[in-house]
Amino acid sequence: MSDTDALLVAYVDGELDAEASREVEKLIATDPRAQRAVELYRETAGLLRAACGEHAYAADAERLLPAPPCVLRRAPRRYGWAMGAALAACVAGFVGGAGWAGRPVPPQATLADEVAEYHAVYAREERHLVEVPADRMDDITGWLGKRLDRRLEVPDLVAVGLHFAGARMLVVNGHPVAQLIYTRAQGLPLALCIAKLAAAAAPMQLERHGAQGTALWLDGAYAYVVVGEAGDDQLRAIAEQASRQLRI
Repeated sequence: MSDTDALLVAYVDGELDAEASREVEKLIATDPRAQRAVELYRETAGLLRAACGEHAYAADAERLLPAPPCVLRRAPRRYGWAMGAALAACVAGFVGGAGWAGRPVPPQATLADEVAEYHAVYAREERHLVEVPADRMDDITGWLGKRLDRRLEVPDLVAVGLHFAGARMLVVNGHPVAQLIYTRAQGLPLALCIAKLAAAAAPMQLERHGAQGTALWLDGAYAYVVVGEAGDDQLRAIAEQASRQLRI
């Protein structure tokens, strides 16, 4: 769990002072990912209270509670965030799995968030925008194709105003993600990210992540994300052009 996630858990648990709480509230107001995380952590806390009863959270419960169905020791207040962080880690993550109350966590749940965070940094690089430049196309398709266990073709997106600059590899929760980076006449570069993901096919979904926009879709074996500082119409047009060329 990241420092930001731990801070959000501490906020939900009421562990922060007034100044820190105000800073977190500013983050929540502008960051959709933080908003969703806070909702998840609050739901988790509510489920625990429903399962264990409010007595499990009493300030004087400095002992093992004998009453069923739940036996907990109340941790000292300064360590409450660590307990919350451990619980939250069980219900979040890119690779998915069973969630609280038997609800599965979608494996693509955080992919768009993660690639948007990466791209916000890499798109501002100049000398080191890519790991492998476009003139080494065989290296790019061979290297990333092997990591993704597929034949990789780099989409030609000139028709939508993008020029392929090269590629790099990201890692999201231990999974390789190919990031194909494109420059344009005006504005920062955009990217097409590809991750192997055994999930049901899903239509395109557009989201905002601060200044970054994403268009994500799944074909049943892979997830694709177009990311960058662009409007929804442009992201959709790029994604549709890429999708037609990526069908193999």
